[in-house]
Amino acid sequence: MAVLLTPVLWADAKKTPPEPSTVSIHPLAGRRGSTYPATIRGVNLGGAHTVWFEGQGVRARVLRVEPEPDAATEKPADLLHAEVTVDADAPVGAHPFRVVTPFGVTNEIVLPIVEEPVIGEKDPIPGFPVIVNGRLVKRGEVDAYWIEAGAGQTLTFEISSGHAAFDPSVSLYEPSGSWFDSDRLNRIAFHDEPLFFPGLPTDGRLVHRFAKAGKYCVKVQAFSGRGGPDFVYRLRITPEATPEPALHPKRKADWEERLFTRRLGPDWMARMIQRAGRADSIPAPEAFRGVAEDSPEPPLMTIPGVVEGRIAKPAETHIIRLKVDKPRDLAIEIETPEATMPRFNPVVRLMAPHGGEVATNVHTKRNNNGLYMMKMIQAKTTLTLRAAGVYLLQVRDITTDRGGPDFAYRVLVRPQIPHVGKVEVAEDRVNLEAGAVKPITINIEREEEFGGFAAVSLEGLPRGVTAVTGMEKPVERPPLPNAGRLERYVPKPQTSTVLLVAAPDAPVTETPVNIRVIARPAVEGRLGEPILVKEIPMMVVARRPS
Repeated sequence: MAVLLTPVLWADAKKTPPEPSTVSIHPLAGRRGSTYPATIRGVNLGGAHTVWFEGQGVRARVLRVEPEPDAATEKPADLLHAEVTVDADAPVGAHPFRVVTPFGVTNEIVLPIVEEPVIGEKDPIPGFPVIVNGRLVKRGEVDAYWIEAGAGQTLTFEISSGHAAFDPSVSLYEPSGSWFDSDRLNRIAFHDEPLFFPGLPTDGRLVHRFAKAGKYCVKVQAFSGRGGPDFVYRLRITPEATPEPALHPKRKADWEERLFTRRLGPDWMARMIQRAGRADSIPAPEAFRGVAEDSPEPPLMTIPGVVEGRIAKPAETHIIRLKVDKPRDLAIEIETPEATMPRFNPVVRLMAPHGGEVATNVHTKRNNNGLYMMKMIQAKTTLTLRAAGVYLLQVRDITTDRGGPDFAYRVLVRPQIPHVGKVEVAEDRVNLEAGAVKPITINIEREEEFGGFAAVSLEGLPRGVTAVTGMEKPVERPPLPNAGRLERYVPKPQTSTVLLVAAPDAPVTETPVNIRVIARPAVEGRLGEPILVKEIPMMVVARRPS
């Protein structure tokens, strides 16, 4: 194997400026058909010349960049002042953007576009619906807004954060006074977030019906009284009750098969076969309904098959019989399309014909610090059945006191398909100096004992830039002595590195180009179909003085 050795000159880390980055934009929300000034706060934004939006309908003109005047901030920052223009037909929703500087392109942040009237935090609220753009600059700061509500009127207050470290809350007060202060504001309602759980946003939503007409005070503050120049928010006040948010964790990659909320649709196995590098096909799974545990004759499901149902009442258990015609390697996948963790925690058990448990989606292991037992439910379980027969599949909630009309489940039982699972790229942008080298780290998960090759390539590179294979010193991790049956619940991870090499005379790019990271399975001498992993903005920048 040929190894390319490229000399790399590294500058003193203390003298190397940080990568250009953005942290927040204020005001946080823009209205269709408006033009307004905005301030983007970030690091190393000097000389920025472009605000680069991905989609259509929104653009921004850079006015100037200046150092943040407040010397009391924890970290020095730059302020980019821009003029934002939103077309009248711009799509409502999140509009990601980046800032382009002479030293490269920044990370991505989001500008929400709305259609309701938008005001600032110092403006009086004219009516509903309305969106207020605000910011809690200092620690302990609380913003207050006065509204008028009619008797019997229902309003929804939604507070959304524009910064990952900002956990906002919304409170409602009335001036009902007390025995010692007739002007005292008394809190009548409060909301932090619908559900605090990893992967879910911490934005607040409060729905309140006013019993009597009058003036009320709406207060916005941060959890534990935090504050800072990046603690930007938008407060949306809407008449009537708005739909509740879907409490589903956001996907981090295009392909996720170990989330309870991914879609086990009719094309799921066909897409999996593509990632396996195979050219054959597999029959679509037949759908069945789960029945109550005391049903005299549960349906008989064949492989591949999918069982669907709802755990509508506490302590309810659904069952179905599973016919296995020969010893097989199987995968059991679970989807919760409506309610999901931590409200609905589905437990699936596969019982042998004689009644013993063969497999479950509950991963049991021993904690390596406290040596106590830990149990976690998994969205996917693999197993080997060594005997034919009619097995019993059970589905229930992990507790006996939970159930509801939205406790829907879908359980797919299929043959194992060794394939390339989730592929993630650690970098979200690449700023490469002419004559330098930069690694791209690619994490690949091998699912169901996939034994083929996983080929990775980069397409659309700027002129003067090439990609070569790189190897870094592997991280030596001690084996987990009490990890349980990892082979059933965890894929085999693998890390690959691709080095981007810029020639000394590589032309400097004025604007980013999107390079594409492509993965392909290779099995038995056959290269599979390409899988687009990610598009990454890249710039070739001038070499900085060391």
